[in-house]
Amino acid sequence: MKAALVEAAWSASKTRSFLGSTFWSIASRHGKNKAVVAIAHKMLVIAYHILKTGEPYKELGADFQAKRRSVTHEELMIKRLQKLGYLIQKSEDPSSA
Repeated sequence: MKAALVEAAWSASKTRSFLGSTFWSIASRHGKNKAVVAIAHKMLVIAYHILKTGEPYKELGADFQAKRRSVTHEELMIKRLQKLGYLIQKSEDPSSA
């Protein structure tokens, strides 16, 4: 059973879905092997909840984690530059830069 879940997790890692984006997020920090085991675990938890509640699976989308973050990537980069001593001014019109 474990091997089947791991194979399914490898397949999920190649998709543009919640599981695929989660795989690459984990893999960038911990490596592909640990990421695939984490995705297999996540798939097992999803299957458990589907069987327990009887509700269908709702795909959250590949950009779920990006939408969930309170600070955008742009804001994070601005804060990093300000910590380094740069003065950053935001412009409302991107074509004026």
